[in-house]
Amino acid sequence: MNTNASMIDRFFAVLFDLLTFLGLASGVAMLTLSFSEIDTEVKETATLSTTELLKLFGILVLVYFVLDVLLVRIFATTPGKLAMNCDVDFHRGNSMIYCIIRSFFRVICLFTIIPAIFSYLSASANIDSQTFHDRIAKTNVTNSTRMPRWVGVVIVLLGITLLVFFIVNHHDVFGLNIKLGLPDFKIFTF
Repeated sequence: MNTNASMIDRFFAVLFDLLTFLGLASGVAMLTLSFSEIDTEVKETATLSTTELLKLFGILVLVYFVLDVLLVRIFATTPGKLAMNCDVDFHRGNSMIYCIIRSFFRVICLFTIIPAIFSYLSASANIDSQTFHDRIAKTNVTNSTRMPRWVGVVIVLLGITLLVFFIVNHHDVFGLNIKLGLPDFKIFTF
């Protein structure tokens, strides 16, 4: 019998998902920066303008939404949930429309901080531990998964590695003055 996942597991699952999807979105952003007109603008100015930062944020939100929809639809879990041994249980069936509705409201709650806080506070007080997006889509997050946990851990680590690689190689683009000395190592250079 599946029981509902604890809010601590769900918090870390969301954190791991955010880091993983941010890493994957930074990989998309690296391709965008290297194959578009943004690359020439960045080389001239050395920092991104507000418009380019909004484009990168849009890439993050879009990648997060698409990956959340696809992974929950296909595997009924995300890398963060898998790493924390959680799964999404659909009460009305795992159809694409419910996955889209769930992911849409999840993205809204996640990227607008105040609704996210209220959503998780209400879920911790709710007997079924359902957040706003779970209530709307009629889903529960359970504390068991159908896939091996190590798969989620590997995907999370790969996403975090991509994120670190992006920050090390493109920190000057964001106006960050980081002197780690990491680009001197051959692993961080192309």
